[in-house]
Amino acid sequence: MKPLKDIALLVLVLSSIVFIALFGRLPALRKTPIGLLHRALWYTVPAALRNIDSRLTGGFSGSFLRRVGHYLMDENHPLVLALFIPASFPRISSLHYLPVISFSLLPYHLAYKAVMSTSSIITPENHEREMHRYPYDHVLYHPGRTCRTCHFLKPARSKHCSICNACVAKHDHHCVWVMNCLGRGNYFYFLGMMASLGILLNYGAYLAYSILSNTLQSNITKENSITSTQPSWSTGLAWSDYVESWGWAFAQDFRVGGVGLLALLTGPLAWGLFWYHIYLIWAGMTTNESSKWADWRDDITEGLVFSRNKERSHAADVRRDISIEPTVDWPICITREFISRPDSKGQLKEVPTTHAWRRVENLKQIENLYDLGFWNNFLDILP
Repeated sequence: MKPLKDIALLVLVLSSIVFIALFGRLPALRKTPIGLLHRALWYTVPAALRNIDSRLTGGFSGSFLRRVGHYLMDENHPLVLALFIPASFPRISSLHYLPVISFSLLPYHLAYKAVMSTSSIITPENHEREMHRYPYDHVLYHPGRTCRTCHFLKPARSKHCSICNACVAKHDHHCVWVMNCLGRGNYFYFLGMMASLGILLNYGAYLAYSILSNTLQSNITKENSITSTQPSWSTGLAWSDYVESWGWAFAQDFRVGGVGLLALLTGPLAWGLFWYHIYLIWAGMTTNESSKWADWRDDITEGLVFSRNKERSHAADVRRDISIEPTVDWPICITREFISRPDSKGQLKEVPTTHAWRRVENLKQIENLYDLGFWNNFLDILP
């Protein structure tokens, strides 16, 4: 029984740390204890360790660990994580052979596609095409802004990644799991990878349960000299005896039990990330844009955002420089314009004085130009 408790506790702790590290930065969790732990994990604790290292080794250890971390997290390298299945494969039905092979290989295939894809990178050759892909909404993205590294105009919904050292079309985030930026060209593969990984983990947990259950059934049958037509080994067991039986099965087959428990407890992490990105698709935004919208929400709460009816005239069209803001055929047209210009102290730099400007009370008053409905949003992520 004790090995089962130790394994469950270890996996639970590791799963909690991974959840905090991955999801603590989400805008919805920013002001929660999870967000606080996320900042402590990524900023407070590393800063304290750097201070200690600076005093003890002059910063040598920290420099070495940063190089190792950069290699593991930010560069493409031949390190591969493999699932060790010889302990279980001979003990499953032949009906499971094809699903096991398929579910095991599919996440690797989709991860490879996400890693090797470079179609999201904006280059001088495809820059003009990307400039005409999305219109500027004048809320999250404004025309005329030049990337200081790539030295060309930044298309709407793009972002420069300092790790990849490139501007990425429809930038979502830089993913350490695929060691690449996720953008318009490979986001679909990342989404498929998360779904296939969730299926693999759930299926692995089911297989581990089946194998250990068969082990318990065989043991009961052997002890009582009964036939296999008798009821299940768990029939009539008290809850304490049921848990104790599983503890015995884990101790007898640690590899299968440990991997099964790990799959059971980490499966929700993969599905949680998958469904979060489904929500982003439904909302018509990327991870990068969700952070931008969170900043607007904070400015609205502080009373720093104003709006007015957008000028719709021939003169306004003439004033627009199509060399920096090309015309894009887009099904949605924004009818209002917004300003939010807080200074370094969080105060509005310029308070609108005309009656045309009205203070924005909540984020729902700002229309998302890029939300075309779930189906069209989903079609937009297809490579």
